[in-house]
Amino acid sequence: MSLRLNPEYDNLLPRMSEEEFTELKRSIETEGQHYPIIVNEDLEVLDGHHRFRACTELGIEPDFEVKQFDDKLLEKKFVIEANLRRRHLNNFQLVELAVPLLEIEKKLAKQQTQNNKNKQNQQQELTPDDTLHELEFKEKPVEVVAKKAGVSTRTLERGKKIIEKASEDDKQKLREGKTSIARVYQEIVNEEKPPQPLEEAKIKRESEQDLHNKSELRTLLERLLNGELYCPQCGNTMFGCNKCNKTLQQLLKETKTDHY
Repeated sequence: MSLRLNPEYDNLLPRMSEEEFTELKRSIETEGQHYPIIVNEDLEVLDGHHRFRACTELGIEPDFEVKQFDDKLLEKKFVIEANLRRRHLNNFQLVELAVPLLEIEKKLAKQQTQNNKNKQNQQQELTPDDTLHELEFKEKPVEVVAKKAGVSTRTLERGKKIIEKASEDDKQKLREGKTSIARVYQEIVNEEKPPQPLEEAKIKRESEQDLHNKSELRTLLERLLNGELYCPQCGNTMFGCNKCNKTLQQLLKETKTDHY
């Protein structure tokens, strides 16, 4: 019976570059396989996917070790945590692994709570191992996962939103380090802001127009009083408003004292 890959787990793996894979393949060919591939009881690869691929391409029978799990969630958790520990990843790549781990931790926390309730109902005491497991979930799942991933809870939460909302192009740029989580997150937040109500926008435009008008008027009045502008026929500079009959001095005084 031969080893095989589980597509579900394969999708959780950070991709190795062709250069890195070629180097790994050369190392196994010349020096042998240093670490065994970890598989479950069904011989599905849990850790060592790239080593398995290299051995397959080289025609080498891989060394492997079987690991047993009581729960499929714990098995999947092992797969993710093995990759978090081993690979050199940027923050977004860590978050991409951490998000499915977060869902697992939430389910495990829920299971633990239910188990404790059942034990209390049966009036059974917790064993030392149960107590240690219970203590792990006194922290919020997001805090537990952020620590395991080596990122802040803020980065994890922002990255989760990016995974849910951002385009594949933006995600790929994040994987390649061509942009930042903060920048892509802010772009998403800006897009989600509700459009400004029409009436509010109209008032704002009118207010800005009024301020601009008063500023221009004050400049014009000052130029008139300074003799820079005058009647081309008689040379008179004492223009006033023909509606309210206010003089230039009165108008200028009002624009200077008006708080706008």
